[in-house]
Amino acid sequence: MMASSISNSVSSFAAVAVALISCASLVLGSVEYSPEQEVKALLESGWWSPEYLNSTTTTSCKLPGITCNRAGSITRISIHKFFIYGTELGKFLNGSSFPNLVHLDLAAAELFGSIPPEIGTLSKLTYLDLSHNYLLGELPLSLGNLSQLVVLDISFNQISGQLPLSITSLTHLMEFDASSNAINGSIPIHIGKLKNLQFLIMPGNRLDGPLPSSLGQLTKLTTLSLYSNYIAGSIPSEIGKMTSLDHLDLHDNMLMGQLPPTLGQLTNLSELYLDSNQIIGSIPPSIAKLVYLVHLNLGANMFHGPLPPEIGNLTSLETLVLDENQLTGAVPSAICDLTNLQYLSLSRNQLSGSLPSRIGNLKNLTRLKLSSNNLMGTITPSLGSLKSIQYIDLSSNHFNGSIPIEICSLSTLLSLDLSNNSLVGEIPSRFADLEDLTTINLADNNFNCCIPCSFMYHRTTLHADTYLYDYVPCSKIWSGGIDKGGLIIVCISIILASSFLVLIIWVMFFKRGCKNKKIKSLDETIATKNGDIFSVWNYDGNLAYKDIIQATEDFDIRYCIGTGGYGSVYRAQLPNGKVVALKKLHTSEVEEPALRKSFENEVKTLTELKHRNIVRLYGFCLHKRCMFLIYQYMERGSLFCVLNNDVEAMELDWKKRVNIIKGIVNALCYLHNDCTPPIVHRDVTTNNVLLDSELEAVVADFGTAKLLDPNSTTQTTILAGTYGYIAPELAYTIAVTVKCDVYSFGVVTLETLMGKHPKEILSSLSSSSTQNLKLIEILDQRLAPPRSRLAVHNVALVASIAFACLNADPKLRPTMDSVSKQIVKLRTPLADHCFHEITIGHLMNP
Repeated sequence: MMASSISNSVSSFAAVAVALISCASLVLGSVEYSPEQEVKALLESGWWSPEYLNSTTTTSCKLPGITCNRAGSITRISIHKFFIYGTELGKFLNGSSFPNLVHLDLAAAELFGSIPPEIGTLSKLTYLDLSHNYLLGELPLSLGNLSQLVVLDISFNQISGQLPLSITSLTHLMEFDASSNAINGSIPIHIGKLKNLQFLIMPGNRLDGPLPSSLGQLTKLTTLSLYSNYIAGSIPSEIGKMTSLDHLDLHDNMLMGQLPPTLGQLTNLSELYLDSNQIIGSIPPSIAKLVYLVHLNLGANMFHGPLPPEIGNLTSLETLVLDENQLTGAVPSAICDLTNLQYLSLSRNQLSGSLPSRIGNLKNLTRLKLSSNNLMGTITPSLGSLKSIQYIDLSSNHFNGSIPIEICSLSTLLSLDLSNNSLVGEIPSRFADLEDLTTINLADNNFNCCIPCSFMYHRTTLHADTYLYDYVPCSKIWSGGIDKGGLIIVCISIILASSFLVLIIWVMFFKRGCKNKKIKSLDETIATKNGDIFSVWNYDGNLAYKDIIQATEDFDIRYCIGTGGYGSVYRAQLPNGKVVALKKLHTSEVEEPALRKSFENEVKTLTELKHRNIVRLYGFCLHKRCMFLIYQYMERGSLFCVLNNDVEAMELDWKKRVNIIKGIVNALCYLHNDCTPPIVHRDVTTNNVLLDSELEAVVADFGTAKLLDPNSTTQTTILAGTYGYIAPELAYTIAVTVKCDVYSFGVVTLETLMGKHPKEILSSLSSSSTQNLKLIEILDQRLAPPRSRLAVHNVALVASIAFACLNADPKLRPTMDSVSKQIVKLRTPLADHCFHEITIGHLMNP
């Protein structure tokens, strides 16, 4: 939001400047120009087809993106929406081409090559935007000739070299944005000459050297953003003179030394980010003078000493991050006066003492992170007053006593980590009432009981993405090692007995059918209303069956949303308002042993799986006359259908497509690495990737899934899967491995990027003609090419992963675990290539 308002305000100022200069030109007389030269320059630019141009100025002024003054001379060029792809900025500018041009906007025009020195001939220019292109090389010295320039934006390019000293002569400059380039060297020591500068934005470059003291002369500067560079040295005390600063971001650099006391003079600051540096010393009490601070992040430095109580004066704070330092002493009670605080992180310090009893005052807090300190005493019951809290992490401290029951009233809680403390007593069974709680870690404590029965069927269970961690001492069954052996035996007995009871009920359910058999809840205290079947074991099967028959009017065709060889899928809204999807075998298909076995296999697999990127099985009916599965309803249907609908496919921009691919990675990584034994899906296709209303992806259809025997070196099976997605080795072997899923994932990823199945590419991967194809040529042409640095990087990254997964030799394909790590690190071996030059050959041999 801030960036948007900055851009709007600067653009407005530039527009006013343009208008004033244009008016002045009319009054005093425009600089002499030649219409023919302007037309010739437009022709040489290659931005418009020749048939649109002739020798008349009037025609030039009617071109899209062109504005002329009353004399017919071009004053504005703005063509980022009308570009011809892959054009060089070129040497179309000469001494008399555009003598009255005041506004040049070529943002996202897919330009490549270097910025020509002729740019310096545009002596009237006040606005120059070349952002989001593929420009490279050094900035020309002639930029210093643009003495009227108010806005200069070259962000998101590949510009390298040092900033030319001539840039400090642009004394009218209000905004300079060079973010996300490869600019190196130090900031010019005479940067202070730019007296009118309000926005200096250069993150994501390779700047080094110290911050020049002349920065203090920029008294009008409101935004200084230099994060993710290599800037070293200490923060100069002159920074305190920049009293107009609202946003100061120097995080992820190599800054050292102590914070200057003059920092407290920046009383207009609302955002201060100094994290991930090497700053030492104590946090100065003068920081409390920054009363308008909304976001303060000093994490990952080397601050020591106590947290000053004066920090309680920063009552506007919404974010306070001080983790990964060497802070000591107690958490000051004054921190509880920060009632607007939403995110508090003090993890990985050396804080001691107990939690302030007034911490419940932080009514707006959503995240509380105090892990890896030396905090002790009991956990204050006032945590129960944090009615907005979603994440609590108090792990790796020295808390004792029992878990306060008040925590069980936090209905918004998603994650709770109390592991590695000295907690005792019982695990509150009321945790099971927290419907949104998906992660709970209570490992390495001294609880004197086993897992409460209410957790046995709660969806917060043991798996890779949603954890119900071990409850010690009985939970040492999983984590290993405990002195109270007798207690282990008791707990194992309880767990085995419970599991045996579940197995008996499951067998009875299969034997008698769901229509005529009422399955009572294992926990008699939990009531079931209106056929709420959102727990496989906790519902009245007869009532649920009647609800489904009623909701679909006995599976009327009007409720059918899909049909295939397996049967049909129906949409049903239950009496409680929840919508589910029903996958039902037709009557004739129930008698087919293969289809029946597939259904049973899907039930057996999905009842053990709980992951946000795997479709949820809510219930089932497997009867000789009635066979259906009840699933989580995915509003947008399959990825295949979305990609094959032009309107819906346009909604899937590059960010959403990459996010869908990440969801599939998460699901397969879980199946292959976090399930015991590992599970091979065997039918990963775009038809079996479903999307919800937010276009988040889940993997579905586990009818052919296979559990791998970890004790066997060879797993054989009959061929399964969908033509076009099956790994090539299955044509000559019946051995199945996780690498079969990896190949299918590669096909799905490529299909997601291309918008269609890549069958032509798959059939000719080894040919030189295919390898010479450019990535940008095979991407879905219904979307504009990715433009932002992040989108370009992500698309190139997942494309390179896709081709690695399509290797004909399964041994050379990556594992899904390595794919997941590569995506998390967000590194691509193609960083040195221009996006428009990346070929399939580059992707196959990075």
